[in-house]
Amino acid sequence: MRDQIWYMILVLGLAGAIAGVALAGVKGMTDPVIESYTLEQKVKPSLEKFFGPAGIDNDYIADRVKLELGKDDLGRMQRLTVFKGKKGAEVTAVALQTAASGYGGDLTVLTAFDLVNGTILGVKTLDQKETMGLGARTADDTEPFIQQWAGKSFEGGVALKSNGGEIDAISGATISSTAFTEAVSKAVTLLGERNAEIMGE
Repeated sequence: MRDQIWYMILVLGLAGAIAGVALAGVKGMTDPVIESYTLEQKVKPSLEKFFGPAGIDNDYIADRVKLELGKDDLGRMQRLTVFKGKKGAEVTAVALQTAASGYGGDLTVLTAFDLVNGTILGVKTLDQKETMGLGARTADDTEPFIQQWAGKSFEGGVALKSNGGEIDAISGATISSTAFTEAVSKAVTLLGERNAEIMGE
């Protein structure tokens, strides 16, 4: 009887290990596909809209870089994706991809900055799992919540009006609005803290 229990434990352990390796393999194969889709379908069109009026003339998709930010509470390495917009050799705009915890999970945001004027060029939700009709409105580019960001100064930080800032939250979606604002605020903070690396100095 005891031998059977140990045998079952061994089989279950091996099955779990094989499943873990298989899942890791699948993730390794799908992550580049998902990243490629996000770049082509969401990031590139958004940056064309944000960087276009700023006169950016480089290939900001090809010139993107990833900076390591350290590990999170679960031991996962966190990376910051940076898209640099240049006029000639000078970096005059950047866009950072950051995330914060929303109502349904991580809410990932692309924030574009005008480094010459110290303003936000625009924001774009890249991934969200928020409630339809409420927090999911953060993914709607025509939503007033999204449109209000363009032209806002970022030099003093960003915050919702309920926290002393200038940003109006989405009615009935405080958690999602807060998460979105936290993601943008994180981008603002990292732009200051990792400026030398972001600028390539």
